Amino acid sequence: MKQLATRIFLLLLGVVLAGYAVLAPALRFVGTRAVGTVTEVRRQGGERNTAVRNQYDYGVGYHFTLPDGRRIEGAATVVGDSVGPGVAKGPTTVRYLAAWPRVNLLEAHARFSAGHAILLAVGAVLLVLAFKPQRPHPARRGPKARD
Repeated sequence: MKQLATRIFLLLLGVVLAGYAVLAPALRFVGTRAVGTVTEVRRQGGERNTAVRNQYDYGVGYHFTLPDGRRIEGAATVVGDSVGPGVAKGPTTVRYLAAWPRVNLLEAHARFSAGHAILLAVGAVLLVLAFKPQRPHPARRGPKARD
């Protein structure tokens, strides 16, 4: 039972990681484009703990309107310098899934990156581990047959 639960956990985690890794690049091709508005840009916390100095996380809030008139809110985290994140308040372009508009990104973030490749690789490894045939435990094997 414990092994089945582990396999299910690995399967679910692998699917989530691989799906998330494919989502942003896929929105560039299958997503619907909309004009949105950046309403808020705020620096979050202090300086990032990285080798590059003067790097900060910025929270960006935006909204866009669907063709049927519904307003959808979105948020993104952007890395920027001490001057700003490079995203200004005002009009911007957003990509979203037409079937599920809550899945949306700023168009500038709908691209493939090294982080996506790493997440996809980790997700694939977890999926392989979930479906890998089990080897019997050495202590649980029966007695060896003699010639």
